Amino acid sequence: MQLVVLGAGLIGVTSAYRLAEEGHDVTVIDRREGPGLETSFANGGQLGFREVSPWAAPDVPWTALKMLRDPAAPFRWKPKAELEQWRWLLAFLLRCNSPARAERERHNLSLGLFSQKELEGLLARLAGEGESFSFDHKRKGILRLLPDAKAVKHAREEMARLADMEPGLEVLEAGACVALEPALASIHQRGELAGGLYAPGDQSGDAHLFTRALAKRAEAKGVRFLYGREITSFEESAGRLKAVRCGAEKIEAEAFVFSLGVGGLKLARKLGFRLPFYPVKGYSVSVEMEEGAPEVSLTDEGRRIVVSNLGGRLRAAGKAEIAGFDTALDRTRARAVLQGLQELIPSVGEAAEAEFWTGLRPMTADGSPIIDKAPGYENLYLNTGHGTLGWTLAMGSASLLADLIGGKATQIDPTPFALKRPSLFP
Repeated sequence: MQLVVLGAGLIGVTSAYRLAEEGHDVTVIDRREGPGLETSFANGGQLGFREVSPWAAPDVPWTALKMLRDPAAPFRWKPKAELEQWRWLLAFLLRCNSPARAERERHNLSLGLFSQKELEGLLARLAGEGESFSFDHKRKGILRLLPDAKAVKHAREEMARLADMEPGLEVLEAGACVALEPALASIHQRGELAGGLYAPGDQSGDAHLFTRALAKRAEAKGVRFLYGREITSFEESAGRLKAVRCGAEKIEAEAFVFSLGVGGLKLARKLGFRLPFYPVKGYSVSVEMEEGAPEVSLTDEGRRIVVSNLGGRLRAAGKAEIAGFDTALDRTRARAVLQGLQELIPSVGEAAEAEFWTGLRPMTADGSPIIDKAPGYENLYLNTGHGTLGWTLAMGSASLLADLIGGKATQIDPTPFALKRPSLFP
């Protein structure tokens, strides 16, 4: 089948590659000059297949309210005169309860474990082709740092809720956390570490390097990438999308995949449907650190940052900013991520050469992506709305999508990732 994928970010490139593996003739369109240059560019690096809980939780509204006056706080909200922002906030608030969170935990974990299986399969196939495929990949697990006894209790409750799915989680005492990752000795000595929830099967890696490398492999399989193309309009007939127009250029296909992030919200409205996600801005900082850097990827619950070692670069990411489509880098907030990293790993030092980045995550209110057929079209498919979980869920999402397009029996239930699920439309 002749297919066009809209978007050359991580989700679009993994979708294109899997579809090419299935024998389809694939073209990818993106407005940027190369693959993975927006949300995929400098994220936290975690392949947290078991770190997939949604952000909406019972304590979030009150915690967020307490942070509103602090410009460097983990959460910031800039009210906009936009119906979509308020609609998303309402849907998010309705998800801030324990039953809703537990429901999505299980769906996301199912997709996360499937995504790990699919990533391992991909890497094995690529290795069999004999060429190098490097993205600063580490298989050292992810350790969630628990600052107090309450956090340890919640971690044990999470393990109990998910025990039947056998995710492979371990609660560690503080001393065992330091034995696993010696870079944590400082916070342990300061009494800031009560324990950790360790996922030994989780991994880390540079999502941008992966996207670039996979795009190159996709080209070798015949995938055509059209960069620097701004999508301006669509041609449709009798419930089918016929072509995408980029100015005067017309790209036709038998079927289309919509893998655009926040930039796709307006285009979806042109096609006559609404995508129920909203931009949530995040920040990251990267510093060179070859000695004393942690080998295990870390999630610091107290400071609300994640940290990954990416081939001698230490990457910390965090913050949630609901501020519309603003992509300006706020130095106060960016430096707050660096400060959190310095507190966690004091040997980072002043990090004069720190590189700051900010990007917009396409976040659904319930914390799960949308993998479905678009309403009103027989041949338009959606693979979008992954929020902070794009790197983690990319390969599973791409394989689920490929099965849906190919009319095959899916390996996991696609229903929880449908566009019209009630949790997204209050």
